[in-house]
Amino acid sequence: MAHDFEISLDFEACKGCGYCLEVCPGNVFDPGGVHNGKGYRPPVAARPGDCLGCQGCFMACPDFCLEVLRAPGKG
Repeated sequence: MAHDFEISLDFEACKGCGYCLEVCPGNVFDPGGVHNGKGYRPPVAARPGDCLGCQGCFMACPDFCLEVLRAPGKG
């Protein structure tokens, strides 16, 4: 079931801690395979359509690298 949220990740600010992977009930994130400029591998939002909009990833991120937004035109 697709939901109406978008996930925005600040790739360069992320330290790849993985907390978002741990807390996401929708299993939206996968471990990343590409290093950012600081040498970390940020996760990827592999299944953004499964985002429940719970904000768990946002609250768990110690560096405030994530935002969960309602998709444009969806309320």
